Amino acid sequence: MALKDFIIIFILLFLISCTEKKDNDLEYWSIGGSADLDYDPAALFNKNFNFDFKTISIPWTEHEKKILTSILSGDPPDVISEFAPLKSWASRSSLLPLNKFIEEAKFDTNQFFNSLWKEMRWEDKIFGIPVNTVSYALFYNKEIFKEAGIDTLPKTWDDVKQISKKINRFNSKGYLERVGYLPNYGNLKTSNIIAWQLGHEYLDEKGAINLNSKEMNDSFLWIKSFIHEIGLKKVLELMGTFGTGLQHGFISGKVSMMILDSSYPEIIEKYNPDFQYGVIPIPSYGDSKPISSAGIWWLGIPRGVKDPKKSWEFISFLAGKKNQIDYQKKTEESLFSANKYVAYQENSASIPYYDVFLYMLENSKSPNIVPLAHDKFWVEYHRAEERILRTEMSIKDILIEAENEIQKELVKSKRYYNYLNDD
Repeated sequence: MALKDFIIIFILLFLISCTEKKDNDLEYWSIGGSADLDYDPAALFNKNFNFDFKTISIPWTEHEKKILTSILSGDPPDVISEFAPLKSWASRSSLLPLNKFIEEAKFDTNQFFNSLWKEMRWEDKIFGIPVNTVSYALFYNKEIFKEAGIDTLPKTWDDVKQISKKINRFNSKGYLERVGYLPNYGNLKTSNIIAWQLGHEYLDEKGAINLNSKEMNDSFLWIKSFIHEIGLKKVLELMGTFGTGLQHGFISGKVSMMILDSSYPEIIEKYNPDFQYGVIPIPSYGDSKPISSAGIWWLGIPRGVKDPKKSWEFISFLAGKKNQIDYQKKTEESLFSANKYVAYQENSASIPYYDVFLYMLENSKSPNIVPLAHDKFWVEYHRAEERILRTEMSIKDILIEAENEIQKELVKSKRYYNYLNDD
């Protein structure tokens, strides 16, 4: 072998050895840029324990693919931070159950909001620990309310409809240029909220999909009636002018009331700092209680880690009260701690209208309605709402079709789940 070839091979082997993960390396994979902020959880952990973790930031667009690939290859990170529904991960046997560690450590599970803790359970086992969440509430434009002579804030959806009629404005050519509220605009669906407020259950007693119910029909009928009273074509034309930043429907002043999450005060401050707005609880349907929805950032231990006990020590440190307070102080993210002891502390209240968001968080439900068919559920739900608004088909027929499509996916997913867990 020529000397030149030997040198090339030596360099390649050296580079490979440098990039391979060392046996004593413990990795925490975090979505986004937490490692790039002033707050690095691994660095804080390393000061207090006799073994080290390293925070590795992975891109949002590739996080699920990267984590699943690492698990399948037998070389997963020691701890992951995720936002995707935990039950979707647990049902694929991608995570280790944490019950043993929780019991041995006498870990206080009462420190978390109940609605968030429920989402950590799958098949009577706990697979994750919640760390952060967001909350939703109703934002309203104070200047437009004052201009329209509105003194009383809406408490019910009927109030929203009546106030909207006073705010809706058309220009000289008949185009809609301002609207009070749009129930088909935003991440949190009004139809979903109203159905919950009416007591709708999306799964029946046998675990089958239940979309074609009186509650769902009434909810979508309210949405359709609201939109068609204004004029569907005019509403769609107005929505076609919406964008991001200053073109956002609410920030631009084209929509006067909107359900938004607790990160929006920061977004409004960035794009329109002089904007005069208020935040109130999401309206109720009749005598029902206000209901919201909350996504969850959680920590878990991937299947195949070499030392799950060390992974658990890292997780319990991150989720603990002391570290959660530190996180709130050192980051500028508009997130709520899933630890209710931290969330209730006054020094955590850096988010405007914090008490309103906290109230809605206490009355929230999970968006992970059908764990084994999560993506399919929301695809068919959005499609059903569009068809209800845009076609003459009956609401009942559209919901039956959507129900059947989701049920097919659910049956297929259950077969796959049973295959993975068949002894």
